[in-house]
Amino acid sequence: MPTRPHGPTQTPHRLSFARPAGHWLEALPLGNGRIGAMPDGGVERERVRLNDGTAWSGSPASEFAHGRVGAATAREAVAEARRALAGGDHAAADRAVRRIQERWTQAYLPFGGLTVGVVHPPGPVTGYSRRLDLRTAEHVVSYTAGGATVVRRTVVSHPDRALLMTIDVPQGPGLDLTLGLDSPLRILGHGADGRGAWLTTRMPTDVAPPHEPDAPSPVYDDDAVSLRGAVAVHWSHDGQDVPAGEAAAPGTRGGGALLAARGVRHAEIVLTTGTTFTAIGAAPRGDERDALEAARRDLDAAVERGAAALRERQRADHARLYERVELEWDAPDERGRQLAFLFHYGRYLLISASRAGGTPATLQGLWNDSMRPAWSANYTVNINTQMNYWPADVTDLPECLPPLFDLVEAVSVRGAKTARRLYDADGWCAHHNTDVWAYTSPVGRGEADPAWAFWPLAGGWLCRHLVDHVAFGAGLPFARDRAWPIVRGAARFLLDWLVELPDGTLGLSPSSSPENRFSTAAGPMAVDVSSAIDVGIARDVLTSVVALARDTGRPFDPVAEAARSALPRLPHPETDEDGTIREWRGPHVMAEPAHRHLSPLYEAFPGPGMRPESAAAVARTLDVRGDDSTGWSLAWKLALRARLRHTGRLPALIDLALREVDPGAVGEHGGLYPNRLSAHPPFQIDGNFGFTAAIAECVLQSHTGTVDLLPALPSDWPAGRLRGLVARPGVVVDLAWDDGRRLTGAWLRGRREGTGEVRVSWDGASVEVDLDRGPWTVRPGEGGTLLAVPG
Repeated sequence: MPTRPHGPTQTPHRLSFARPAGHWLEALPLGNGRIGAMPDGGVERERVRLNDGTAWSGSPASEFAHGRVGAATAREAVAEARRALAGGDHAAADRAVRRIQERWTQAYLPFGGLTVGVVHPPGPVTGYSRRLDLRTAEHVVSYTAGGATVVRRTVVSHPDRALLMTIDVPQGPGLDLTLGLDSPLRILGHGADGRGAWLTTRMPTDVAPPHEPDAPSPVYDDDAVSLRGAVAVHWSHDGQDVPAGEAAAPGTRGGGALLAARGVRHAEIVLTTGTTFTAIGAAPRGDERDALEAARRDLDAAVERGAAALRERQRADHARLYERVELEWDAPDERGRQLAFLFHYGRYLLISASRAGGTPATLQGLWNDSMRPAWSANYTVNINTQMNYWPADVTDLPECLPPLFDLVEAVSVRGAKTARRLYDADGWCAHHNTDVWAYTSPVGRGEADPAWAFWPLAGGWLCRHLVDHVAFGAGLPFARDRAWPIVRGAARFLLDWLVELPDGTLGLSPSSSPENRFSTAAGPMAVDVSSAIDVGIARDVLTSVVALARDTGRPFDPVAEAARSALPRLPHPETDEDGTIREWRGPHVMAEPAHRHLSPLYEAFPGPGMRPESAAAVARTLDVRGDDSTGWSLAWKLALRARLRHTGRLPALIDLALREVDPGAVGEHGGLYPNRLSAHPPFQIDGNFGFTAAIAECVLQSHTGTVDLLPALPSDWPAGRLRGLVARPGVVVDLAWDDGRRLTGAWLRGRREGTGEVRVSWDGASVEVDLDRGPWTVRPGEGGTLLAVPG
């Protein structure tokens, strides 16, 4: 596929530019799960935009800072909505559910910036290169200016919680350098001491999303709680320190520099961050001095360890995760290189954005440059946050999942109060959006369309990740201690939320289907009875709680028993006259037939899989929705077509996902920005993660209980191989195929003892292998058989 002039070049593991970044969507992302960095590769000024995963506006008190909907009001509103729906009055139901809306979640914010000013000898700049190496997680800038060859290398280390930049001049005279710090947040103080500098900040108490344009934003309220933050930096060099005020090179912090030096041929810059954040859902603790002390502790330890050790530890930590999986072609063309890069990029971004001890990847992962980002750069939990983690188990990145599980656990605690207050229900629930403070209420201020402001089933969808992690071999302790209480709580809520319908089945009322609407005489409406996704999630959660009860030694748990009784009364999806899955219980004309959300297909993917008799209706629904859409919707469609084994439909979806999108583009046409981050538009990282997961789904599936090899290779794929994918119940699989997309060999091994026997299938043939006996090689045999040999 062609690239625009001066655009990037790609190999399967590298993205390169021949000029500095002109804007944020050309900068290249680095991260360690806490510190996010976007260096722009400037020549006279290297600007590194900084994020800290714990830098959010507000606090846990923000959800109800302006009052809350009372229990009596909420329960009256729900009862009114049910009565209205029973009488077919969707407009009245719409008005009723608006009465339980609170305000908005808080926002994930930019944290600051590091600026390195550079004065070179006079002369032209030649040989410029800026690249991101996915294998090493290193950003490298090199060029020659005035006879001086300059090489800048930047990494962000997870083991040492620090950013490291080295500057070398292997040829030519030394450089004059300055170092400055800045922040778009309220700056409380800054200074320099010897070869160190620092900056302290305060985060706003409230940031309204852009879709609330009448609300002031950001708001700093001295009487309300909010986070404090700090950046600390140290440099060492072989030049001569000079007073920052005498420096010729540009800096920041009011236009000046904090540190300066002359005649530098080698420099090492180490940067750390700190905040008063304590835990997801918990109140901040301390002030800016505590934040600075935390940053300095990490900084002192990193500086003492030294740049060489920092780099070695960072590289080893990254390689331990990144090198597990690789997609290769025998004879790659440009499109193949782009596809392989985007597959690897999703894994790279997840490693960079989400690590144990940190916060989960947001709508923008770990990277955001706006004080009022689209949709608050929050956790949108009606698809987007969930899609962020689709690749984690199947592409062998379980180390990236703990922040998500921490969020779900915190939401389950706060969501128990929401379930009781709004719905008089046991268990816990959450709605469309949450944040690092574990917000669980409906948003909208009483004015928002219920299509995106009323949906109490988000908790059930989040449970799918815990259930999947168990299925991928997480082990009994995780199932018993982490998954069980959370899934049980979600099931308790659903058992209270389900209602008996006139035909004797169980359903959900009121019910919406994110973020879709249907046509009525009163205009487009979103609230009806038993949306397909609500019933599908209910069936998934109740089935899961029964299985977890059995597997953790609690077969007679009362919630599991109640779930077992309720399951036969849940209806399976119905089909409309046009052959599509019916999105609500009643037949409706869709207000947007090509809507980006594929909510009625939840059970098909990412759920446990629909019944075979529903496959035609799933396919027809995808046909009606069309191929083109937002970046994340393209990824969802790609995964669904892979589940359906529609190999001929996959190339067009891949091409749409790979197309270039101008940073100023608007409308629902996904693709890639110059730095290969996914376009909604605007930027949303879920499309990157979803693409990686969907490609894995083309090559390996295991949701049916069988390890299914090459179930949906796209019809135009050449010969290649993909090593390191993981199948349920914890099987590492390497696969290779020829130009005819036929399996040439597969190599399987269990990730832990006790994996036991698994059935392996390809092209209608199957074979049993006992992974407790060691690894196996599987290949096609004569007469359409499948052969397996040890080793």
